[in-house]
Amino acid sequence: MEDSRLLLVSLLVSTIGLFMLVFISAAQGPMPISEIVPENIGSKVLVEGVASETFTTPEGHLFFQLADGSKSIKIVAFSDVAGGLACVEDGANIRVKGIVDEYRSELEIIVSNTADVQC
Repeated sequence: MEDSRLLLVSLLVSTIGLFMLVFISAAQGPMPISEIVPENIGSKVLVEGVASETFTTPEGHLFFQLADGSKSIKIVAFSDVAGGLACVEDGANIRVKGIVDEYRSELEIIVSNTADVQC
């Protein structure tokens, strides 16, 4: 009888803990771009700012700078994602979720899904 009670309490505490983690992660706001460092390479980040230097390559890849007042960073959306991002234009306020990467010694954020860009 004691074992079943201990199991029930354990399941209840685990479930509450999982709900708390989901709530806390959903409540976190965007990260300041100035806090993105090489140690973040490979990590998913959420940033927000104003787009500039927006351009699309002949292959359909989209590139733009995103600045939040603390710094700016290059945002990259390859052609399979870029087609769904018509709202990205210079001066637009944009929220981006993506993976931090490094290209030619510069940090950038790679967007892998159109839902990860909100204009």
